[in-house]
Amino acid sequence: MEAKTDAGLSGPRGWGEHVTLQEFLDSLRQVWRPVLLGGILAIPIGVLVGTLRPKRYVAHAAFMAEQTSLSSLPSGLGALAAQFGVNLANEGTRSPQFYSDLLGTTALLTSLLDSTVDSTQPLGGTVRVLLIGTNDNSRQSTDRSLRKLRRRVHATADSRTSVVQLSVSAETPRVAERMAGALLEEVKHFNVSTRQLLARERRVFLEGRVTDAYHALSASEEALRRFYEGNRRFSESPALVFDESRMKRGIELRQELYTTLSKELETARIQEINDTPTITVIDPPTASSRPSGPTVIGLAALFFILGVCSTTAWRLTSMKSRSIAGHPTGSRGN
Repeated sequence: MEAKTDAGLSGPRGWGEHVTLQEFLDSLRQVWRPVLLGGILAIPIGVLVGTLRPKRYVAHAAFMAEQTSLSSLPSGLGALAAQFGVNLANEGTRSPQFYSDLLGTTALLTSLLDSTVDSTQPLGGTVRVLLIGTNDNSRQSTDRSLRKLRRRVHATADSRTSVVQLSVSAETPRVAERMAGALLEEVKHFNVSTRQLLARERRVFLEGRVTDAYHALSASEEALRRFYEGNRRFSESPALVFDESRMKRGIELRQELYTTLSKELETARIQEINDTPTITVIDPPTASSRPSGPTVIGLAALFFILGVCSTTAWRLTSMKSRSIAGHPTGSRGN
């Protein structure tokens, strides 16, 4: 007769089987001492990591993107400029997202690399030196500097308030503040140079239109002079009187256009040398005296928790393996 395996010798429960609360508490009582010891031993590692990790200080700044328009041309002249391929309408209007993206462009960051932010450095204290330790401006060194700089510069934009938030991290609070300030200056310089370029295009366009209007006015006046010289008694002819009236109206229209364009040309010349910034700094660059990231105490607590979890998993796995090895399954008998 075949013997049946005893239920008590059927072996331990598998991982997927139900475990009672009492069994779980019994397991914890067996492992709590080594688990606590593992957490305590992990604390010095957390303290060491917190002490040796590179310190980064973050400077925060905020500025408002002003929604301004550089063009003051009347609507008629704006339409006339558009016919010649010159778009002079709303060229100064830029969204906050534009400035946020601008702060991450290669051109703007490259211009920042040679800015001096720490005069105590022996090599000049430029951003390039602080990032890679050398003034080498080769293509490879510049690419490496830009990659490191992009990881330190972050910008966000709020379309509702038109406010752009800027944050820059560095080894010291002063350097972080100076790097953020240099970025703001680069944004202002970009605005001024771009606006001057647009104003220059507007001035060149108006100079051409003023020249054309002057020649057209001179030609009309010359035609009226020749009309008077060739028709000394034109008042006796209704047709000649009508011709004179039409020529005078043309001269008046050309005179008005020439006057308007001349005024706009003077305005454009003034705007071309205008260097007023088009961004308003709301919050100047300010860095905290505490480095960013978790503190030494926080890292010690984190490593304590990791040590407890790792030791618990290891002990429970070891107990399960020993239990499986010490309780073999029953065998069939004849």
